[in-house]
Amino acid sequence: MHSPHDAPRATERRHAYADSATSGRVCPRSGRRIDPPAEPTSQHHNTPFWERWITRNTVIAGLLALAWLVFRTGTKPSRVVYPCQQAAISTANLAFGTALVAGILATRRRAVSWFRSPIALTGLIAGVVVFIAAQAYFSEAKEYTGPVLDPPRDYRAELVHVTNCPEDPAGDRFLGIDNLLLTLGQQGTKLLDADSVTPFAGPGGIIGSDDVVLIKINYQWTERGGTNMDVLRGLVRRIVDHPDGFVGEIVIVENAQFVSIDGFNRSANNAQDQGLSPHDIVLEFQQQGVNISHYDWTAIRFTSVGEYSDGNMNDGYVVYPVETDVNGRPSYPKFQTDAGTYISLKNGVWDPGSETYSKENFRFINLPVLKSHHAVYGATVSVKHYMGLVTRELSTNSHSAIRYGILGRVLSEIGLADLNILDAIWINADPYTGPGTSYAGATRRNELVAALDPVALDIWAVKNILIPGFESNGYSPPWPSPSADPDDPSSSFRTYLDNSMNQLLDAGYPVTNDLAQIDVVESRGDLGDFDGNGTVDESDRLAFAGCFTGEGGGPLDSGCVAGDFDRDDDVDCDDWKYFREVWTEAGTPGDIPDCDTTNLPGDIPDQATQLLGARPNPMTDSTTLHFVLGSPQDVTMRVYDASGRNVRTLVLGARPAGENTLTWDGRDDRGNTAPRGTYTFALDAGERMTGKIVVR
Repeated sequence: MHSPHDAPRATERRHAYADSATSGRVCPRSGRRIDPPAEPTSQHHNTPFWERWITRNTVIAGLLALAWLVFRTGTKPSRVVYPCQQAAISTANLAFGTALVAGILATRRRAVSWFRSPIALTGLIAGVVVFIAAQAYFSEAKEYTGPVLDPPRDYRAELVHVTNCPEDPAGDRFLGIDNLLLTLGQQGTKLLDADSVTPFAGPGGIIGSDDVVLIKINYQWTERGGTNMDVLRGLVRRIVDHPDGFVGEIVIVENAQFVSIDGFNRSANNAQDQGLSPHDIVLEFQQQGVNISHYDWTAIRFTSVGEYSDGNMNDGYVVYPVETDVNGRPSYPKFQTDAGTYISLKNGVWDPGSETYSKENFRFINLPVLKSHHAVYGATVSVKHYMGLVTRELSTNSHSAIRYGILGRVLSEIGLADLNILDAIWINADPYTGPGTSYAGATRRNELVAALDPVALDIWAVKNILIPGFESNGYSPPWPSPSADPDDPSSSFRTYLDNSMNQLLDAGYPVTNDLAQIDVVESRGDLGDFDGNGTVDESDRLAFAGCFTGEGGGPLDSGCVAGDFDRDDDVDCDDWKYFREVWTEAGTPGDIPDCDTTNLPGDIPDQATQLLGARPNPMTDSTTLHFVLGSPQDVTMRVYDASGRNVRTLVLGARPAGENTLTWDGRDDRGNTAPRGTYTFALDAGERMTGKIVVR
């Protein structure tokens, strides 16, 4: 042991050595001067730290790169070819290669002996083996083990398809979306729920004046890879112009997975004005007093939470346990909007005061963009668009599990969108690229499609828009892998779509991938716009008047088709009602002398029988069916399931003239609660009229 008296001597020795470190020191015993050791002449002190570390830790660097690959890819095969996973593979390859090259460059004289080192050789071989094994595991295709079901035999999916959408918006209006929604309303699906009846609104419409409306867009990719902003802005305009006055809330939402979306405010957007971003749209309507905001789910994708009913008020993702048939963990977000509204994608709006959920005033609009997805899945349409709703983090394996139908499973849990609107204004029509789409690489199609059935919409759009887009760009089958081929059940696109359909069918939702079960109403997105400038103004009114034929006055020449809103080959007063609805100038258009403007637009004429719709729709506990009879008469009102089976007879017998209502409590004729899904209600009153009810 050292005594306390040794400490000063030790200190003196340390100081003496420190003082002589550069000038030498004297040996206490011999008195000889001892020079300090010469500075090492090896490359160690002249080599950057990273190069020294890599040189000494080649195998560790390679294994860390592999760990990064595993982290980026997860445990599913298909993710390995996604762009960022390809980058991770390159990183792993680079790590091994760089380590080797750096070792050679940094220790040239020792290169031969380094390679002869058993430890180095063993480690390098082991690292390569691990890397090859990892790639082999990721490329291993596993079989789908979930249910396999056929669509209901009598089920019919209904689509509305408009072409010839003008390129330019008219301020915050977009004529293509106006005409899509107008045609949808003509088929009985009104965008807006209101007592007054217009081409866009009526009892049983989708969006009430006080609803909370989520609009899911694609904003992961720049330029043409995301949802068209002109379409989004035009849709918001239509919601805000609710005939009862919109006092609800609109939230634009997206989860860009691993890509920063810059607060929804990029400079390179998919719009005629490429600077128009979702954030710009939000600010524009906020300045008009609209309760509208956006929410980036990407920011919460690492946060696992419980539901509000469990006492968890945090924003985050509710994540289910692993489900083997979909090879992953379904998930959905819950969050508080800028206005303070608590939203669960599964349960709707949460009221902290009553501690209850409500879906009665909660609506979800799915607004994807059509494009090739050569990276993994062949094609992106409305089902694949839900990858921007789930989280790929928290061990969900969701991206790879798409091929096993996990997105259909998520939809079966949270419910189908109230409306799917497919943006095909610009598409990626190159089977060798996507999902990112540059301005130069996009193809202008000027088409929009709307449907309640996402599976039917997807297969129809790929068959009739995307594949023709490939062909018009000079590509021809066989299509490259991963394939978007809608006719090949083994293609990447059909694999994930069919398995998602199976999940939905198993949950009781009627959907179909059978093109023979899809009814399509064709219309034009430029109706009313005779001069093709995107506006409907006085020059178009004069053109309409010049084309006016009166009822039964067709056929029409090509210069007058923009006035035939109801597609009956004439331009008459019925078309004039619709023309007034798409008018974009301030005020209202001047009259057409031959048309009665006291019965505009869409009002119910005297003595007319009409089925108005169901409200609320979708329903949870009950809904009220509205219809008008032109005269007292015997009527029948029945509810049918997706297979065409009569579930409930609501009335058989005489009903008075005027507006009538019937309530369906969601039960069949035996008193059993009807399972969730889509039902048809049919009114027989001289003629047969039908509508749809969605039971949640």
